[in-house]
Amino acid sequence: MLTAVVPVKSMELAKGRLATVLDPAGRRALAEQMLKHVLGTLREAGLGTVRMARGEAGGDLNADAAAAARQAQTDGATDLLLVTADLPYLSAADIVAMIDAGRTSPVVIAEAKDGGTNALLLRPPTAIGFAFATNQPSASLHADLARSAGIEPVIVRRPGLARDIDTPADLAALVADHPAYQVFRHVA
Repeated sequence: MLTAVVPVKSMELAKGRLATVLDPAGRRALAEQMLKHVLGTLREAGLGTVRMARGEAGGDLNADAAAAARQAQTDGATDLLLVTADLPYLSAADIVAMIDAGRTSPVVIAEAKDGGTNALLLRPPTAIGFAFATNQPSASLHADLARSAGIEPVIVRRPGLARDIDTPADLAALVADHPAYQVFRHVA
């Protein structure tokens, strides 16, 4: 059984790196819109069990992801698909690509444009630890964790999984090419 988990920061803390171009209300609105898109895309891809992992560990994404993985495994999940909440280009085909790659390896890493990790497919859910938000390219760190566990990971590079929204330039590009985000054009 596959369980999808979307880690979610407190909306008041979301998208802090955009503080130079968006006020708190704008950052919250952007984060909520992207989260809604990601959750809808997971459901569109046919995933029956989709959960949000609220920031229970004081904003520590690694601790939140680990807790969500343990809970999913306790609840009977054999596979965990962890997807970040800031992927406005995500499509159902991207989710299918992650699941298909999981037939090749029990660890699948979706690499972000900056070398970070925007999604992980793990079988079992606790197959490896988490290495998000380390000020290093977490995709390579997750790959190293997999290899240390004796697993050769699959790296998935797809635009819908790679293009997260972290910087003012990311937001400007999003506003320019995604009609659903035109409401933020005044800041781009």
